[in-house]
Amino acid sequence: MIEILSQSTGNVVALRVNGKLVHEDYQQFIPKLEQVIQQYGSMRCYCEMTNFEGITWQALMDEIQFDVKHCGQIERCAIVSDSAWNQWMTDFSKMVFHNAQIECFTSRQTEE
Repeated sequence: MIEILSQSTGNVVALRVNGKLVHEDYQQFIPKLEQVIQQYGSMRCYCEMTNFEGITWQALMDEIQFDVKHCGQIERCAIVSDSAWNQWMTDFSKMVFHNAQIECFTSRQTEE
């Protein structure tokens, strides 16, 4: 499940990802991100990963398609997670979004 948080403002989108991501999550979520990109030209992202249980194959394909299409329009992304594998995903994302500043933080570092 992907939830857009009330802290979202302007070109900053704050998200909470919980449970297992599925195709339907992306069908609802991607148009909202594309609307922000269309309105502001780029976006910044804050993403809290809580109780993340993985991603289905189709949802992963949705993610990759979005990433390829908009890789030059993501300025910054902060990922907050206590899961060790999210650091690996952050490092992988840096290769895709080579122009973006992407960092992974633990829940104790949320204020950073």
